[in-house]
Amino acid sequence: MSMLRILGPSMQIEFERSGGFTGIPLKRSISAKDLTSEEQARLEELIQSAGFFDLPSVIRSTSPGADRFQYNISIESNQRNHSVQIDEAAVPTQLRPLIAWLQNAPKR
Repeated sequence: MSMLRILGPSMQIEFERSGGFTGIPLKRSISAKDLTSEEQARLEELIQSAGFFDLPSVIRSTSPGADRFQYNISIESNQRNHSVQIDEAAVPTQLRPLIAWLQNAPKR
């Protein structure tokens, strides 16, 4: 069974990138129902590969920097809800592709 079927078409993702050199935030609000079937499949794969729902709520770097990004990702659905705050220097390798996809998510 696919993750999006588990999560359902009402799945909503809120993504925010803040901090960085310019300090200009990037915000994305993504609803599964607005994605093509190919985009849904890719997003499902990225969420599963990242083990998103098993990540701790906060992932901090032991060496924070003033010009680094901070990421906030929330995935909400009828079945599961989880939010993660991550420092750029502490992003787990398996989460990087999901963050990259969310930063470049289709705007609709």
